[in-house]
Amino acid sequence: MEMLIVSSEQQKRLIMIFSRTTAKMSDKALLNDLDAHNINSSVYPAFKTARDLRVERIQFITGNDKANSLDGGDFLYRYLSKGYICLGNYTGQPKPDLTPWGVRSVRMQPKIGFGL
Repeated sequence: MEMLIVSSEQQKRLIMIFSRTTAKMSDKALLNDLDAHNINSSVYPAFKTARDLRVERIQFITGNDKANSLDGGDFLYRYLSKGYICLGNYTGQPKPDLTPWGVRSVRMQPKIGFGL
């Protein structure tokens, strides 16, 4: 299992993708295939066309949901603490755990996503 964060520094936006199959795809192929991911956000079409998109990957340990949740939360918190907005809903498998960083809830922005 792998969690990918595709981000745009210029737009201060990101998406999270949880997948078992994208590990075989190159970053370039993944960026060219962003239409395959259904992100429920009104700003996603503009995000997909950003010229500064980059991909970061985190491999999850199979069968250790607690550790995977903490790793995913750490990865996500690094972006959210810099002012990024995550497009879509606060979901995922495993769901990123932000509580070790003092985050009890995220701030939802209707039809866009969430941030701190």
